[in-house]
Amino acid sequence: MALPSTDAPAAPGQSIIEGPDWCKPGLLARAGRYPLAVEAPVMAAVDMLVPGVSTVTRYARYYSLYWALAAHAERTSLDREACRRLVRRAEVGLARISVEYDSADGPPGLAHGVDAYLRLGPDDGDEFSIADASGAGSYSPRSWGFWSQYNGPSVALGTVAVHGGALRAGRHPCPPQVAAFYAPLIAAADQGGGLSLPSPALGELSLQQDAGTPDLEPLGQVLSATGDGRHDPELWTGNDATRRATLRILARSGQLNPDAETWLGAFIASVAYGSAAREDPLLAGEERTAAWRGVVLRHHSVGAWRRLWAALVEQVREAGTASREHLHEWVTAHLPDMPLAAFEADLPTVVDVYGDPAPAEDGLRSAGPGVLTDVALLLLGARRLDSLTGTTLFSFKGKRPTYLDPTWVAQLRREFARRPLAELGRRLVDDMLAQSRRVALRKVTLNRDGTISLFSRLHERNSAYFADSSEGSGNIGLRINQLAGIATQVGLLAPDVAEPVTPWAQRLLELPA
Repeated sequence: MALPSTDAPAAPGQSIIEGPDWCKPGLLARAGRYPLAVEAPVMAAVDMLVPGVSTVTRYARYYSLYWALAAHAERTSLDREACRRLVRRAEVGLARISVEYDSADGPPGLAHGVDAYLRLGPDDGDEFSIADASGAGSYSPRSWGFWSQYNGPSVALGTVAVHGGALRAGRHPCPPQVAAFYAPLIAAADQGGGLSLPSPALGELSLQQDAGTPDLEPLGQVLSATGDGRHDPELWTGNDATRRATLRILARSGQLNPDAETWLGAFIASVAYGSAAREDPLLAGEERTAAWRGVVLRHHSVGAWRRLWAALVEQVREAGTASREHLHEWVTAHLPDMPLAAFEADLPTVVDVYGDPAPAEDGLRSAGPGVLTDVALLLLGARRLDSLTGTTLFSFKGKRPTYLDPTWVAQLRREFARRPLAELGRRLVDDMLAQSRRVALRKVTLNRDGTISLFSRLHERNSAYFADSSEGSGNIGLRINQLAGIATQVGLLAPDVAEPVTPWAQRLLELPA
């Protein structure tokens, strides 16, 4: 991002002298998320296609915990502060139980907060002290603990409602067996100072139970939008139907691609490329398959921009300070000396002989990461505008044009077609710098103490750029692995490659055998 706002780091041999209060800096530079804002269309689409699951909701057990807590809060008329206290204590209780009964190597892992619990080391029987504490003595810096991660997804799922900041029962009442399952933990969190372990009743709440626990089947039915073993569209919301559709697409993808290493890999193989989305009756009959195809293909462009920007920022960090000309030289050194049209002629085709999307992006990435690969991925994304149609094209493009989207790159393709590829690279550098400036200005915040917060890692002063820290180069998540993980925990999916979908899921999701 380019802003004449913060001071460059002191040069070797120099020191920074602290002056009086009136000369303290008024502009605070903070690390920003999504510096190019290229992620928004994909994130918005994923939010609609996977309601009730996020990239940080890893455990089914926490969904059912909050389900039971909400029912208890409504039954006992707990206010906001009492709910917050109970939530924090129950979360610490689950962490303590996980320490006692779970293995660090066992799936699905250890409970949220275990690391903090082990670091703080509360006395046995006094575990809830780290839930009641604040600051360095607390298990979580957030006032609501891990409920902050599950709040929106639980409300979308319909297991919890929030009124006046207090938890209340959602659209789906908490089943009696789930309430009874959590009753010992809730009673201890409400009245006691800690847990008395070992305990058979509390031990059942651990994440790594071999046998099914009473919360899993009801939660699986809510996830799959079924009741009494069948799906009645009249009884479920549009979000429920969409989540069910995505779950069906995911399960079917696992059936069609048993050799895939991950659920996301199986999903992409069925949805994004080839003829399965057109020929398989289940996939072809589900309109959300086409929407997912567009999202997955757009996801490649998002990742390319994020890696290019991270590489640019790292180049600035390595140089200490860098001019625009320096960054132009950097990108030029990574691109071959040839016209853009000639470079594009050597790129893999984006459609196969049947007109279905071909895995061109996979072929590029197999050659290794780097600036050249990411520029090529952006060009492939622009090409796909000419071959996608209908719902797929709509979800690929997003609701409206944005800076650096495939339409933007397509315009650059036309403009630079007969010019050297390096000229396009230099233009991409300029566009990223300009976009990061726009994004940072949009996020500027005026603080209560009169200071201003600027959310950016890259800054400009006197035409020289410097960076506070490195940018993350990983792509954003599509929530597919998280959905698969939760579905596996409740018994809909299975880690068995030979039979990844359970018979129960085949019935609930109406899948082929």
